[in-house]
Order: sequence, then C-alpha cells, then structure tokens
Amino acid sequence: MTGHDQAEGREPIFETGPRLALCALLQGAEWVDFATARDMLGVSDSAISKHSRTLEEAGYLEVRKGSVGRKPRTWFRLTPSGQDAIRGHLDWLGRLRHALDSN
Repeated sequence: MTGHDQAEGREPIFETGPRLALCALLQGAEWVDFATARDMLGVSDSAISKHSRTLEEAGYLEVRKGSVGRKPRTWFRLTPSGQDAIRGHLDWLGRLRHALDSN
C-alpha cells in the first residue's frame, strides 16, 4: 500500500500526474474504458498506462482486459480502498482550501 495517513486524509499518490483526475472520473462509474479515460483527461496513452499501473500497484485501481469484437480493450474501476483513499484525499483538499480561505 501507499503512505495514506488516515488521520489527515492526504494521499501523496494523487499529487503526481493525472491520478487524481482519473480517480475522480472513476469514482462515480462502474467501469470506464481506457479510451474514454484518456480522452476525458486529455492525456496520452502512455500517461494513462503509467498512472493506472501505479494506482493498480497501490491497490486503488482494478484493471480488466478483454476485447470487443476483435479489438482489445482495457477497463478501469476503483477498488473499495481506492474509493476510500480518493474520498479521504478530496476531504483533505477541502479542509486545506477552507483553511486557506479562512486566512
């Protein structure tokens, strides 16, 4: 697992590249295909591959491979721990923003 701090909610894995955006996109979906994720985030195939692998290794992302017709396809969804981590991180960001707005 990663360095998720339960007390704070901050998850550093979401602070590099499009990982936060990918998880936010997946938060409300059952499965999202690779091409949709890539297009919604506006990043390259290699960027989605790299960041999805990091999230998968952390236990936050489930990856399913298959095909539609003869075309290979890849789908993503958050794991339960991924859902908890993204919620915690978004809560932490909200508290951070509130603290900044209060000053």
